[in-house]
Amino acid sequence: MLNIVVLDFCASNFRPLSETRPVVSLLAGCFTFEERIRKLFPNSALELRACPSVAEVYSVKSNKSFIPKDETGRTLYLKPNVVYNLEFARMVESAEGDAIFKVDETVVAILTHKPFDKGWFEIPPDWPVFELDLIIVPAIWDLVNINASIITADFDENFRRAIDGQVHPQAAIYGENAVAIERGAEVFAGAVLDAREGPIIVSRGAIIRPGAIIQGPCFIGQDTVVLSGWIREDCSFGPMCKIAGEVESSIFIGYSNKGHEGFVGHSYIGQWVNLGALTTTSDLKNNYGKIRIDFGDGQIDTGRIKVGSFIGDHSKTGIGALLNSGTYIGVSVNHYGTGLPPKFIKSFSWGTSQGYVEYEFEKAISTAKVVMSRRGEELQPEEESLLKNIYKANWNKK
Repeated sequence: MLNIVVLDFCASNFRPLSETRPVVSLLAGCFTFEERIRKLFPNSALELRACPSVAEVYSVKSNKSFIPKDETGRTLYLKPNVVYNLEFARMVESAEGDAIFKVDETVVAILTHKPFDKGWFEIPPDWPVFELDLIIVPAIWDLVNINASIITADFDENFRRAIDGQVHPQAAIYGENAVAIERGAEVFAGAVLDAREGPIIVSRGAIIRPGAIIQGPCFIGQDTVVLSGWIREDCSFGPMCKIAGEVESSIFIGYSNKGHEGFVGHSYIGQWVNLGALTTTSDLKNNYGKIRIDFGDGQIDTGRIKVGSFIGDHSKTGIGALLNSGTYIGVSVNHYGTGLPPKFIKSFSWGTSQGYVEYEFEKAISTAKVVMSRRGEELQPEEESLLKNIYKANWNKK
């Protein structure tokens, strides 16, 4: 049996989402990176090596089945931020002995009998090398910019071009051969699905209400409701989101709401986030210059001209909130007011563009529990412990 070990130690460029989860669990295209790996290797043992506190929370929350490792088998070491595909899986199956898998000059996987604890070891020069054409995602801002390619690749490999759900006769579908509407999904009269420029996937339990316009490539996750508005190209929505207004090239990982008008572009939104009415993100400078982002430890040039906002789990914006291009909002932030806030708002902050105070931990956790209970979910003790560590680190608490 093949063992798989994901070495999830590239989290710094995926903050604030990676503060509360491993990178391999991020939604990209139609699946998380981990879901894609499991689809390709369904019978393999899977082990995650990441920051212990994050790995523990993820294991408890996701209730994933981790098959016991087969000590007699070979091990495939993977990076968490690569979109592996069927071609890669076939190469792994055909490889005999130790092997290296590369995209250009970047090693993306190692197949070997030799154990090691972390990182990429020094590879013997005589090992066979397999060259691949895979999508690598270096940072969170790259992910929202290349999401279209990932959605398209996922659609081609994993979905049946068919309308199995309920579609009202007065709904309009363009490019029907690039549409997958799963059984249990519903598209109401007056909704428009335009897949002429890329595929559209509507998962089971999802609802597209009257007046909503969806432009492909787009992935609508399980039980997500598109209430109204214009969902432009390159968007992915995880489970149980509520979406309205205008959204472009953005990813909502799940369980979050944008239920009103306002524009969100080139942004990545965590879980249990609520964007107040008319919340709007800038994703382009007036001079079309490269956008920088501040993680709280110095600015980084993204090399991109289209970068929106990155919002951590349990954060909220008030009505009329305006966010500058390249804005970082940490975990459990309550931002309100109409003035432009700073481009970095640390976790557990409460306030406006005029200034922030500490969001007391017990109050923040109380709100989180109420919000989660509305979707039938509970805050696990391991998750609360991780959130408390994030709170202490940001407010210098002992």
